Order: sequence, then C-alpha cells, then structure tokens
Amino acid sequence: MIYLAYYVQDAGFGDTDLIIYARAEAAMERVLQRAEHSRAWTLDANDIPLFEAVLRQSDRQLANAPRHVHLGARYRLDCFVTSERASPLRAAATGHSVGH
Repeated sequence: MIYLAYYVQDAGFGDTDLIIYARAEAAMERVLQRAEHSRAWTLDANDIPLFEAVLRQSDRQLANAPRHVHLGARYRLDCFVTSERASPLRAAATGHSVGH
C-alpha cells in the first residue's frame, strides 16, 4: 500500500510529504525484522499515524485518480518487485528519477 500510494502520488494524485512514505517504509521494515525474531507482527504505537496517513491518501486517490493511473502504479510496483532495488522511495528522496 505504501508503494502504490506513492506511485499514484508520483503520477500527480496526492500531496502526502515523501518523508511520511519513507518513515512508513522504515516502520514496516522494523515490523518485518521483529516478526523474523519473535514472530510478532505488530506496529509500534508511534508508527500508527504514519500508516493512517498513507491509508487516508490512498482513499483519496481511489476516489479521484483515474483507473489508468492506478494501473500504471500497479505496473510500477510489479517492476519494482522484480528489480534488485531496495526501495522505490530512496531514489525519490535523493532527488533522482524513479524508474518506470
């Protein structure tokens, strides 16, 4: 959801600060690390507002962005998943273009 919302926003539909996406991604990485060690799939209470912000953005995007934008975001997500990149957000945070 984090990456899909980011990709739809990158296509012109959204206004969430990129730092929110980056922090939500980091929080998800912590969840995954914790799950590997303790099998506990839980969010830290301090991270919940990050995911709420991404979900609110995603809801607005679903209501306002055309279908082709969502399909394009899904295509970009599929490309990212099959790539060797660690994150689509890191290139955006450093000001580089994100590959399609």
